[in-house]
Amino acid sequence: MQKVVSILAILLLVLAPVPLYAQSVGFVPSSGVWFSKDLFFEGDQVKLYAVVVNNSYESMGGVVGFYDNSQLIGEVTFSGIGFEQAEQVSFLWTPGEGDHNVSARVIQVNGITEEGTNENLSGGDISGTAEVITNRFVDLDTDGDDVGNSVDEDDDNDGLTDIEESEWGSDPLREDSDGDSIPDKDEVDQGTHPAKADTDGDGYSDKADRFPADGTEWSDNDRDGLGDNSDPDDDNDGLSDVKEKEIGSDSFDGDSDNDGLGDKEEVDAGSDPTRADTDGDGLSDTQEKEFGSDPTNKDTDGDGLLDNKEMEAETSPRNPDSDNDGLGDKEEVDGITSPLFADSDADGVNDPDDAFPMDKTEQYDTDGDGVGDNADEDADGDGIANDKEIELGLNPLAQDTDEDGLHDNHEREVTGTNPAISDSDHDGVIDGKEVELGTDPLSASSVPDIVFEDGDGEVKDQVVDFRGVLLFLAVVSTIGLIIFGGLYVHKRRQIV
Repeated sequence: MQKVVSILAILLLVLAPVPLYAQSVGFVPSSGVWFSKDLFFEGDQVKLYAVVVNNSYESMGGVVGFYDNSQLIGEVTFSGIGFEQAEQVSFLWTPGEGDHNVSARVIQVNGITEEGTNENLSGGDISGTAEVITNRFVDLDTDGDDVGNSVDEDDDNDGLTDIEESEWGSDPLREDSDGDSIPDKDEVDQGTHPAKADTDGDGYSDKADRFPADGTEWSDNDRDGLGDNSDPDDDNDGLSDVKEKEIGSDSFDGDSDNDGLGDKEEVDAGSDPTRADTDGDGLSDTQEKEFGSDPTNKDTDGDGLLDNKEMEAETSPRNPDSDNDGLGDKEEVDGITSPLFADSDADGVNDPDDAFPMDKTEQYDTDGDGVGDNADEDADGDGIANDKEIELGLNPLAQDTDEDGLHDNHEREVTGTNPAISDSDHDGVIDGKEVELGTDPLSASSVPDIVFEDGDGEVKDQVVDFRGVLLFLAVVSTIGLIIFGGLYVHKRRQIV
C-alpha cells in the first residue's frame, strides 16, 4: 500500500530565510522555492531549506536529498513529524557559476501508523508531492562589487572598461594582466602596456624599470632623472664615473667606504674614499674629521702618541703638549701625570717642577732621597735636622747655608767654623778656600797666598804672598804722601 508524503523544498542562504516569492513566507505551497537572500554569486555559501509535511502517519521521520542539476549534493534527516505537521530541514551549498536546477526530494520515510506499526518506504514507494524544483542562474562577481560580470562594465574594477581591455589585449578579469605589480589602468596612464610586463623590452619589468618606455635606460641610481647609462655621475657625489673608476671607488655609492664622508669630500681632503680608516690608526676618517686630526697621518702632532690614543686620553691631536706644561702628551700618558692639566695634583706647582706631581702634599725633594721636603726631617740631607738648622739660623733646605764650600754639618763637626758665615775669621778669605789652601779659617792672621784662576776656572802657577802685597801697598802709600806733602809746602812758599 502506497503512502502519500508531501514535501516543500526551499533553497536558502546561511542567513534567515528570505522569500523568493511573496507566497513563500513561512510554510509555502509545494510550488514555491526561495533562497536566504536574492543576491549571491559563485563561491558564496548558500543554505538550502526544505519543509516536509506529514499527511499519512501518526509520526514520521526520514531523509531529504538535495540535488543540483540532478546530482545529489547532500542529505538531511528529519524525525518526529506528527500527522498533518511539518518540519524544516536545511543544507549548506556553495554554487558555481552558471544555470542551476536545484531540487529537494524525500528519498526515505520511516513512519508509525495509527495501529502503531512501523513502515519504511523509499524510492517508488513514496508518492505525492515528494519533490520541489527551482531554477537559478548564478553569476560571477570577479571584483566583489555585488554586480555580476554579465552586467558589470568593468569586471576586475581596475579602471579600464572590459571594452578598453579588449582593445589593449589585457585580461578584463585581472587587475594586473601582465603580473608586473602595476594595475592595468596605471600602466595605461603612465604610458606602458598593460599586457606586457616589460613594455620597452630591455629585460627589466615595468615595475623595476625607472624608464619603462625607454629601451636604452632602466635605472637612475641618484634619482636625478638621467638614466645611469647616460649620466656622467651616477651617484651624484661630485666625482665623475670615470674618476671613480680611476681611484677604485663605487660610482653608484656617494660614500664608497661607508665612513660618513662623501667620496668627493675624501678626495678633496686627501683621504682614501675606499678605506674607512685611511691612515690605519683605528679612527675612521669621519672620527678624525670630528676630532680635528689628520686622516692621512697616524700621529698628527708627531708627539709619539697615535691619534686614536689621543682620543682615548682626550688630548689634542694637534698639540704635542696639550696642557702646555713642558711635558709631552706621550710622556705624561706613559707616566703618571695627566696630559690635560699642567698641575696634575693641583698643589700650585706644575708637573715638570714638582718632584711629586701626583701628591698635593709634596712638591720638592731637596736632597733627592725620595722623601718630600714636607715630610723629611732633614730636607737638605746635611745631617742636621730641620728644626736644629732653624734654631741655628741655618737654611734647612741648603746643605751649605753660607755657600763657603763647606757643608753646614762639616763646619759644626769638623772645622768648627760658623756654618752661617762664609768667612768665620773675617780675613777676607772664605772658610772653604782656607781649608782648601791649608790656612786656618778661624785665625785672621793665617792668610793664604792669593791664587789666581783663569777664565776657565783653572788655577795658574803664579802665587803672590798676601802679606808682601800689603807691605808693598803701605810703602807706596807712604812715598805718595811724602811727595804730595813736599809739593804742597813748595807751593805755599811761592804764594808767600
